Amino acid sequence: MMTFNIRGFFLKTTCLVLVASSFLFCDKKKITANEIVSKSIDAHGGFNQWKQIDTLSFVKKTVLFTKKGLKEKEIKQYQSFSFGSSFNVAITSLGSDNTSLTLTNGLYSKSIGDSLLLITEEELPALKNAFKAAYYVVSQPFNLKESTASLLYVKDTVLKNKKTYVVNVSYKGDTENSDLWTYYFDAQTFLVVACKVNHSPTMSFIQNTKFNTLTPFVFNAERESVFLKADATKDYLRAAYFYSDYKVVFKNK
Repeated sequence: MMTFNIRGFFLKTTCLVLVASSFLFCDKKKITANEIVSKSIDAHGGFNQWKQIDTLSFVKKTVLFTKKGLKEKEIKQYQSFSFGSSFNVAITSLGSDNTSLTLTNGLYSKSIGDSLLLITEEELPALKNAFKAAYYVVSQPFNLKESTASLLYVKDTVLKNKKTYVVNVSYKGDTENSDLWTYYFDAQTFLVVACKVNHSPTMSFIQNTKFNTLTPFVFNAERESVFLKADATKDYLRAAYFYSDYKVVFKNK
């Protein structure tokens, strides 16, 4: 005669329900903005390794376009960042004007060829912003950890048929006139695949279309920046950026 162990059946059923609930809970658990950024930093080379850089240099070519799609201007620069006892920057034009802008031991300078030029008080804010912007771009996403960035994971979206995490970024001291940044992270690789910045009166969407992996880091290789309309739809391609000749020198090596 077949018997039925109801107590054993109850225990097994309960275990199965708990296991299923556990999987369901894990599936629904939301990733946080800090986790997204941490994984992205690891994917781009790791924060500890980033802090060991002594000098980072590369060549950047910028091509600007008109609203009609015509080439407006091309700029080619050599950019170098040093992280010794002080933060030093050099941005040298590789065009015919041969202009060089430098920040050395806290002092700003401008030269054309061998001629040193006076920097006026009116020019200084723009020069500081140029250095800040240049470093901000090349240091993504590491700057999100080494700065006062506040992170807010807002949603998921799809870019080029890939799931992407969307994170809003704000900074201590921001005002109503400050740039508003949004970062887009590939949900599989955690690489930064795009950024959106609202720098009134314009809004730009910049996609990283190609990466450079020839150093211990994953850097931008090619990017496209489009101006957006008020409803956040594409207006026109404003700029294309090309990065090459990355060189990384580590401390104590």
